[in-house]
Amino acid sequence: MRGSFDLSGKVALITGASRGIGRAIALALAEAGADVALAARSVEALDAVAGEARAFGRRATVIPTDVTSVEQIRSMVDRTVETLGRIDILVNAAGVGARKPTVDLTEAEFDQVYDANIKSVTFACAAAGRHFLEQRSGKIINIASLTTTIGLPGRSLYGPTKGAVGQLTRALAVEWGPYGVCVNAIAPGWIDTRLSGPVLRNPEFRAEVVKRTPLGRVGEPEDLGGAAVFLASSASDFVTGQILYVDGGFIAA
Repeated sequence: MRGSFDLSGKVALITGASRGIGRAIALALAEAGADVALAARSVEALDAVAGEARAFGRRATVIPTDVTSVEQIRSMVDRTVETLGRIDILVNAAGVGARKPTVDLTEAEFDQVYDANIKSVTFACAAAGRHFLEQRSGKIINIASLTTTIGLPGRSLYGPTKGAVGQLTRALAVEWGPYGVCVNAIAPGWIDTRLSGPVLRNPEFRAEVVKRTPLGRVGEPEDLGGAAVFLASSASDFVTGQILYVDGGFIAA
């Protein structure tokens, strides 16, 4: 069974790979055997992650990308194939957070969050999907959220984008399943990253999160690595259209 999780010979493209969840998933895939293409805006941070991936004996290429640009998204996929020879796995981990009263939202904020959280995912799937459909195989892992399912105050902008990620995941699973392409999503719970850090630094809020989480702690980015390797590997070849919650039981409480 161990071989089912081996990603040797596979090429994975990860957006948002410079930090947090994207970085943790990129390194988990590299440790499992995949060569990795790392995309984000920060070249310096990507170079550091690439060095960590190469320490596992993998090839790693850095592709500076603004995922709100469709042109750059397409170039990102093309450069992955040109540099590493193919693409087998796409992880859409790039995104932005937004916490604000609905009555105070601006049109500019709306456009920024939707461009980063759902437009980017849609067009990255489309660009990689052309290769997946042609080779009749591929794994896509989108990053959803607790707000894909539940409502949280102050998330009337962020939450709908993650709800859309869930629906995109299901739609593509149905559309591309006949071609051997599996499309799934990981929905993190409260994970201690730069995006969630400001609210989790509030002792009272953090205590409430821990109290509601059956496993009794806040998650770390590395907690998502195992789920990503599973969904990227042949162990999940009959799994598609699913949203896997990695949340310590928060959604069940």
